[in-house]
Amino acid sequence: MNLRNEIEKFIGDNKVFDSVEHRETYARDESTIKEIYLPDLVVHPESTEDVAKVVKFAYEHKIPVVPRGAGTGLSGGALAIHGGIMLSFDRMNQILELDEDNLHVTLQPGVITGELHEEVERHGLFYPPDPASLDDCSMGGNIAENAGGPRAFKYGVTKNYVLELEVVIGNGEILRVGRRTKKWVVGYNMPQIFVGSEGTLGIVTEITVALIPRPPQIQTLLIAFPDEYSAGKTVSEIVKAQILPVTLEFMDRKSFDYVRDKAQNIPEETGALLLVEVDGWSESEVVEQTEKIAEICEKQNVIEIFAAFSEQDRERLWHARRILYTTLEENSQRVRSEDIVVKRELIPEVVIYVRKLEEKVGLPLPTFGHAGDGNLHVNFLYNDDEIEKVNKGVRELYQYILSLEGTISGEHGIGFLKKPYINMEQPENLIALQRNLKKVFDPKNILNPGKVF
Repeated sequence: MNLRNEIEKFIGDNKVFDSVEHRETYARDESTIKEIYLPDLVVHPESTEDVAKVVKFAYEHKIPVVPRGAGTGLSGGALAIHGGIMLSFDRMNQILELDEDNLHVTLQPGVITGELHEEVERHGLFYPPDPASLDDCSMGGNIAENAGGPRAFKYGVTKNYVLELEVVIGNGEILRVGRRTKKWVVGYNMPQIFVGSEGTLGIVTEITVALIPRPPQIQTLLIAFPDEYSAGKTVSEIVKAQILPVTLEFMDRKSFDYVRDKAQNIPEETGALLLVEVDGWSESEVVEQTEKIAEICEKQNVIEIFAAFSEQDRERLWHARRILYTTLEENSQRVRSEDIVVKRELIPEVVIYVRKLEEKVGLPLPTFGHAGDGNLHVNFLYNDDEIEKVNKGVRELYQYILSLEGTISGEHGIGFLKKPYINMEQPENLIALQRNLKKVFDPKNILNPGKVF
């Protein structure tokens, strides 16, 4: 059977590609997996009907189908590890309806997250989830991974905004789950079954997410501390004071040393940084929060507080944080970015542990992340011949985090990279239950096979 010819018969010849050059474009993602996984075919659907036809054909012939957004994932979730058909959603990239009266927007999965932000903000509205790759990642990928980002501390993650999804399940059937109303409790909460399922239960072809009005006032602070413990302690104290910042980002010294020449003029004695942003509906509200944060910082031996007084200042303070991961990539052959989560009061303890782990495995481990919700990115910088050190260090990190009742992934997902470790966090009976759930939606195991479980 000529796979390309068969699929062209029912969706057209300008959507199906099988050249090596084209397939190689989709053989990697942003994870540290160095192997190349070539799909047998790449299909660029232009409608839900295209997707359903391809999946139905794949179901009949038991061919793997791997959905792919922008390929920015960090856990190998969009790799065709068993070959088969890659569905690239770059052509399904339209915002279909912006409903200002009911505060929601309906769009296709290929819409870039940053472009969605720009469009809704032109109307004075706000879609808060903001993964670090927002200028490149797609909304379909955000749904698949339940993406978060710096603003998750105050505003939540992708799952908190999903109202309705159109989904193609493993036999090619099209489902519409959820409702665009503010409230509904009819049946199970089906949209949330698909959010974070990494394309293993169904392929999302249309998305409706809730919007909120955007607070007009915002203040950004970059705060330098003498050590990582003081910075971590400040995070807990800010929350204890019942202040809810939009973002509460942490960077250890090893992290910002990589971007020091591209950042604010940070004092040499700085041992850690917090990037704090507060918003509100009045200037007085924001000023009050800012003053309280400054008082808390003074009690934690703060070195200096840099404040933004214009949008240009704000972008300057954010610049180092935004470019941090790509700078690490530029300075190392490979970067494995872990996204562990613990209770926020344990962050100082975790940072101290990471320094000890760094010495033990003999690799640099710059650490930064979303301290407000306890989500830290521990980055293993290494060469290909040091992979055993990485594997040993990752397992030890996971064991430690789980001993603190944390989790091994807060926003990157499991995919292929973390699959060997999932049984460290979940018992076998729970894993078996989830495998059985997959059989309901995907009886022939063709949807993104080999991922998660």
